[in-house]
Amino acid sequence: MKRSSIRSFGIGLFLAGALLQIQHFTQEDEIISKRSITEEAYEKSQAELKTVKQQLAQLQLDLENARKGQPVGDESNETESGKEEASTADSNEGSTKYTLVISSGMNSKEISSILEDVGIVQNKQDIEDYLVSQNLAGRIQIGEYELDSSMTLKQIAEKITGK
Repeated sequence: MKRSSIRSFGIGLFLAGALLQIQHFTQEDEIISKRSITEEAYEKSQAELKTVKQQLAQLQLDLENARKGQPVGDESNETESGKEEASTADSNEGSTKYTLVISSGMNSKEISSILEDVGIVQNKQDIEDYLVSQNLAGRIQIGEYELDSSMTLKQIAEKITGK
C-alpha cells in the first residue's frame, strides 16, 4: 500500500471518531433536559393528585352529612352541625356504639377494618382515605375511644388523633 492511502485511511478514522464523539455529547444533553421536564411534570401531577384527594375527602364528608340530614358547608358550619349531631346521637337508638382500643403498632388500615367490621363506618376505605388526605394517618394515638356510627369521618379522625 502506498503511504498516502494509509494516511488518508487514518485521517478518515480520526474524523469518524470525532463525529461520533460530538454526537455522543449532544445526545447526553438532550437526555438530561428530558429528565428535568419529566421531573417537573411528575411534581405537578403529584400536587394535582393531592388536591384531588383533598377534594374527594371533602365531598365524602359532605355526602355523609347530607345522608344524615346535616347542612353542607364550610368549616364553621361543620363544627356547629357536629355539636348538634352529638346531642341528637344520644337520642338516636339505632346508632352503633363501640369502644375502639388502639394499641402500639396498629396502623390506619387495621383501624379502618375494625371500624367497618363493628359498623361504625360503612366503608373502611373512606376513613382510611380521609386520614391519609388530611395527613393524620401517622398521628393516631394509642388509647381507648368511645365511637358512634352517627359520627362523621372528621369527628372520628379528630378523636383518634387527638387533634
